[in-house]
Amino acid sequence: MLNQNFSIQEPSAAEKALITSSLNLFIIHNEKKITVTQLIKSAGVAKSVFYKYFESKEDLYAAILLNDELQLSPIFSHLKIYGTVSELLESYLNFRIQQIDKYRVLTRLEQTLMEKNCNSERYLQWQVLRRQHVDEFTGIVQSKMPKSKPIDAENIRFYYGLVWALASGFSQLSESDFFHELILDRRGFTRFLLESVNVLGKLK
Repeated sequence: MLNQNFSIQEPSAAEKALITSSLNLFIIHNEKKITVTQLIKSAGVAKSVFYKYFESKEDLYAAILLNDELQLSPIFSHLKIYGTVSELLESYLNFRIQQIDKYRVLTRLEQTLMEKNCNSERYLQWQVLRRQHVDEFTGIVQSKMPKSKPIDAENIRFYYGLVWALASGFSQLSESDFFHELILDRRGFTRFLLESVNVLGKLK
């Protein structure tokens, strides 16, 4: 188990290129059908460069998850000082669903690594960082709520669970033909979801 106060080194340009190009490839083609050779070719790097940064394809999966989670850190840091509960809910949901195809890939990668009982350092770092972000998220909610209306610590996590449920539900629904038949204006529906959590955050 990693120390909770671990630090994450900023990835090099070549490492970032591999992470970005691989994620883009996985959005188009299922990652299980993509070989390491194809990943290397897509990134335009040598085979030695890939294995310099990643032990395996699964290690790359973990790097993609970690890189995505890292992007939440500055968002939460800003909202902790300047944001409201409404802005927190809306910003986090928007982060997850603005690229729903990417979210779908991240969910699959997480499932694959969990099934393989992955224990790579990056995967463990991602797990720790995600838990830290849950605590940071709930801490923001608790600090922004009226003092006259205290909320049980467990119930505060409902806010995080709500955004998670909405993002996952939207991800699954958007793959349904009936969803596209029912909801013709997907951008409008996305705005509706964001506005809904914003309003929820204002309820007293």
